[in-house]
Amino acid sequence: MAKRIGILTAGGDAPALNVCLKAVVYKAIDRGYEVIGIRKGWEGLLHYDPENPETHAANAMIMTKSRIRDIDRAAGSFLHSSRLDPHHVSPEAVPPFLRPVKQVTQPVDLTDHVKRVLEKLQLETLVVLGDNAALNYAARLSGEGVPLIGVPKTVHNDVKGSDYSIGFSTALGRGVQCVHEVRAMAGSREEIAILEVLGRSTGLVTLLTSLLAGSDRTLIPEVPFDPETLASLLMEDKKLNPNNYAILTMSEAATVTPKKALELTAELSRWAKPSRLAQATAAKAQELGMEMGKRVSGSGAMVTEILENLTGQRFLFQPLSLLIRTAIPDGQDLLGAMNFATLAVNLLAAGKTGRLAAYRQKENYIDLPIETVTEPGGNINVADYYDATTYCPKPEILWTAQI
Repeated sequence: MAKRIGILTAGGDAPALNVCLKAVVYKAIDRGYEVIGIRKGWEGLLHYDPENPETHAANAMIMTKSRIRDIDRAAGSFLHSSRLDPHHVSPEAVPPFLRPVKQVTQPVDLTDHVKRVLEKLQLETLVVLGDNAALNYAARLSGEGVPLIGVPKTVHNDVKGSDYSIGFSTALGRGVQCVHEVRAMAGSREEIAILEVLGRSTGLVTLLTSLLAGSDRTLIPEVPFDPETLASLLMEDKKLNPNNYAILTMSEAATVTPKKALELTAELSRWAKPSRLAQATAAKAQELGMEMGKRVSGSGAMVTEILENLTGQRFLFQPLSLLIRTAIPDGQDLLGAMNFATLAVNLLAAGKTGRLAAYRQKENYIDLPIETVTEPGGNINVADYYDATTYCPKPEILWTAQI
């Protein structure tokens, strides 16, 4: 029997994800491995019932060169992905064959089942292309004896230990392009435009996109804002612009200062309720164990309405999340994806598991203990590069590989 490895992608989609996936599979096959692709990230392992063959094809597949030869040209993940975390699964998301006889109301840990499936599949190693959350769970599995290798892929670039993650460079370039495209419309209509960039736990992509695109003001999740102050600044920006418009680039997780939040209780409480979209997708939300009311959209629409009420003017609002995630990868991400794949397969061939493929400034591509991703604190304190009084990036020299 040929040596067998598994590979999965988990977390949010990132440009060049499929490039890395294809490269890992090709290089592993060339080294004599059979590659099993796990569908829908960790969710595929949860729904794989070792005792029921009918669940196998829907959750795992044999990866061949002919089957994936052109996947590097497409966005998304060929294997599909999910954000499900096996150690914290809501009762509704537990597969029927795993549901306990006694009804439970609290999230359950299905890690033991994940390990049984990996054993059943007879995988020598599992390669995880994941974001911060996915790699944190991979680190837990590694600590419990599961041989695996992690590869950082996230537009947020917030995987502890690696200065670079697949998709980050493209996200910046596409974000800047989107700002400029909306800028043309804002100028034509003489309006203030609000662009919502992804980032719930870190404002890094928002900050750099805003800086590189020359936005007038910026909101990041690390620093709450005062709506009245922001409205005044934007109105002044618009007035000083010969074309009579202004640009606000904000994180989807921007928040109002606690004091102002109390004054805006009525407006904020209405936005806290599930939207029509949230209600329409509530079934899927339960299936994935997510709080859909908080994740369907960010705070951009809420901020837009608050500012419109304060200024008496109409604003132009445009969320960018999907546009950034599906962008055509740039040269940096194409090269990064190939290099991470090469490093991962080299580790595989050397029998080194429990490792994170990483990039470090001045060290190039290296491998670290995968437990590194669980260390407290991020790679950078974004607030250090942000002026909380003007809502602008500080005029500092920024090198993203220090992040």
